[in-house]
Amino acid sequence: MPPRYKLKQTFWVPVLCLLALLPLHLQAQQAASPLPKQVIRKLAPPLQGVTRELPAASYRIKVSDKQGFYTWLHQQQLDLRVSDTGDQPNTLLVTGIKPSQLLQLADSPKVLYIDKPHRQAVEELELRDADFVVNNVYAAQAEFPELTGQGMAVSVKEYAFDPEDIDLQGRVINPQSMEGNRSPHATTMATLIAGAGNTGPNGKGVTQHTFIAHSSFEELFPDESETLLAQGISVQNHSYGVGVENYYGLEAQAYDQQSYQHPELLHVFSSGNSGDKSETSGTYANLPGIANLTGQFKTSKNTLSVGALDPDGQVGMLSSRGPAYDGRIKPELVAHGAGGTSQAAAVVSGIALLVQQSYRAKYGSLPPASLVKAALINSADEVGSPGPDFTSGFGNADALGALRAIQAQHFKLDAVATGQTRSIQLKVPTGVRRLKATLVWHDPQAEPNAEQALINDLDLVLRHTSSGKSWRPWVLSTYPHPDSLHRPARRSIDRLNNVEQITLEAPAAGTYTLQVTGYKVLQGPQKFSLVYELEQGMEWLYPVAASTLTAGQPNRLAWQTGTVTGIATLQYRLQASDTWHTIAEGIDLRQGSYTWQTPDTAALGQLRMLSKGMDLQTETFILAKPADLRIGFNCEEQVMLHWSRQPNAQEYQLFQLGATHLEPLLKTVDTLAIVDRSLLQGNYLAVAPLIEGTQAAYGRSITAEVETSPCYISNFQPRQLVTPDVVRFSLSLSTTHQLGYLRLERLEKDGFETVHAGTPSSSLRYQLIDNNPVPGRNVYRASVTTTDGKMIYSQEETVIHTPKNFVQVFPNPVAAGETVFVAVESETVKVQIFDRLGRFVQESQETGMLKELQTKGLSPGLYIIRFTNEKGAVVSGKMVLQ
Repeated sequence: MPPRYKLKQTFWVPVLCLLALLPLHLQAQQAASPLPKQVIRKLAPPLQGVTRELPAASYRIKVSDKQGFYTWLHQQQLDLRVSDTGDQPNTLLVTGIKPSQLLQLADSPKVLYIDKPHRQAVEELELRDADFVVNNVYAAQAEFPELTGQGMAVSVKEYAFDPEDIDLQGRVINPQSMEGNRSPHATTMATLIAGAGNTGPNGKGVTQHTFIAHSSFEELFPDESETLLAQGISVQNHSYGVGVENYYGLEAQAYDQQSYQHPELLHVFSSGNSGDKSETSGTYANLPGIANLTGQFKTSKNTLSVGALDPDGQVGMLSSRGPAYDGRIKPELVAHGAGGTSQAAAVVSGIALLVQQSYRAKYGSLPPASLVKAALINSADEVGSPGPDFTSGFGNADALGALRAIQAQHFKLDAVATGQTRSIQLKVPTGVRRLKATLVWHDPQAEPNAEQALINDLDLVLRHTSSGKSWRPWVLSTYPHPDSLHRPARRSIDRLNNVEQITLEAPAAGTYTLQVTGYKVLQGPQKFSLVYELEQGMEWLYPVAASTLTAGQPNRLAWQTGTVTGIATLQYRLQASDTWHTIAEGIDLRQGSYTWQTPDTAALGQLRMLSKGMDLQTETFILAKPADLRIGFNCEEQVMLHWSRQPNAQEYQLFQLGATHLEPLLKTVDTLAIVDRSLLQGNYLAVAPLIEGTQAAYGRSITAEVETSPCYISNFQPRQLVTPDVVRFSLSLSTTHQLGYLRLERLEKDGFETVHAGTPSSSLRYQLIDNNPVPGRNVYRASVTTTDGKMIYSQEETVIHTPKNFVQVFPNPVAAGETVFVAVESETVKVQIFDRLGRFVQESQETGMLKELQTKGLSPGLYIIRFTNEKGAVVSGKMVLQ
């Protein structure tokens, strides 16, 4: 690191004095000669409005060569500190710069760009009401059950998640690096992406076997490539923001560079939860609700930004919008995110992992991230008006459609140079609802503050062979006015985006050609990914085969309309009956979903949609409630589990937590099971009913740790701690199964003796009584005896018996100044304290069966305590202070 330098008193001093009171962008206007436009352009847009009043700060700078920059620093004698930023070549962190010195730094021939330094990243809201139906995750899991993330690895960049969370058990990479505070938000993101479902169905992620790593967002630049690659990371999730920033800075450049150099790595960003805010600089400054992505890194070209859909299927008001600073489409996708765009990004990260796994299983290697992006974008369902927009991008992510594109090989990977064309022919049958094709390429990184970020420009065209007709991609107006930015997309040549999409409604049957041409490839040849699909007939998306719908609760149903439109009737039937029951009539098939309040029963069932000429039925699904697993007893040798019987359930499957996932433990026809602890690998257990031989979803798992649940005795408490007559205890049991006797025992000189005994009934709650307690302190415990003679004891409890005229002072003797407790029969008494000579010392009014007396200020010695109740009866006791 070079030494510190002081500002040289030369030409710059009078210039800076004249400009000191002006914002930097005004300084540029007032001093055009010494401050040319290219100097100002070296400053990130937010820095162009910095004023002199701000204190010295740190800034990121990109230089042409480090040694030359150090030499220039020496010549200028600037008083600052410089440190290297590691993985970013020729990028430095400069500390101690005053705002008035920024222009001098920007004027250096060695400085290429000056950007904001570290900003405080914040998580973008919590998980709330996850719904994998919306993004066809359940449909994808049902059609491709072999794809669960095996062998894949994801990184969650933000605060540390909890590596001990059982939904992530056994799959956390380098867990020892996550010491200290753990974030519930980060744990939620990790669970959404890769939760195993060990805590219950709600803990199951989009993938269930993916390995998970943590990375801190204290550093906003990309992680070192070598670290990510060494861990096998192919997707990194970024569910955080730093406030509205819409410009192409050093961080955006760095993410594009890393993605270009390592084309299999995909970064997924939340678009942000600032949809009601506006940018303060740049082309789209001060436009409310427009261009408000929360971080310049989210404007990168080779990554994905994801907005959030509310439960009603509309883009949330707070979901951040585009366009990017140069008019590019951002966000590219949306997903269900009732808890914000954090949740939506995590869902898309999980889907991306499935797409990668699908490709690798078929072709033996990871796909380029541009293919993953193209598959996700091309399969997305439209939200709102047709075509892309700056609110929802290209639509709502569809896991099933993306995987089908890979499995059916509906894609092309190739490369073009300037003037070259690559083509792919499509045979379109009759009855196709829509032809859709998406072109994506990872573009080389641009220079910061470039007027537009695109470097290599490719063109996509669709041609119909027999008619000669052609169709171009959808493009949006980028003029900085709300009316223009909200206009529907139109077909045109795209000169801004490295994503281009063509759709054609109801294409005529025949042969079509998709052509990709290199319009301007400055650095090439340029590799690209092209994905297409032919949308056809209607199909059910949820429920799918063996899905479990929760009985007696609202459940979302979903379908793809395809070429079918109009009004339909929705019906259901239970498997044991041929009778169809109408759920609703007059359903508009274009809605694509319906929320059904299911009957409160357990059975197999089917749904069907009826309209003119159509009877579309679902596969058989399960209707059941989650099994409510409870612990009867939890002893050192055995655990007894029980649950409510479900109608039509012939068997129940018990699970236990293995090394990473829940594993089958045993089957039983009963609703009670006693398990030897020697058979348990872990402490978490769950149960699922089998309805007509088909396993329903298991309920929430419970822990069987001895410390957290009882061995028969759940609760043993006295009704009163001080009592003038009999002593009563409440005893609660977890079960009476195989239980022979109940006893209340009192501690005597030679040990505990039984004072109350009985046999248990079917109840779990009992009252135990000692009719003859000893005056003063009594120690009790409860005991239960099993039918095989085993004894189980409760904790010990103390009760003070205060018969008439009884007084007990304890502790006695006591150190002067300490609190003394007195047990007497009466609830409210007047307390008078006299010394050993009978002289009055103090008086107080005390309430409660156990009185507290303060001895502060009393000298050591013997004292007489007189207690007078409300009826005038007097009792006395002695107290010795030491």
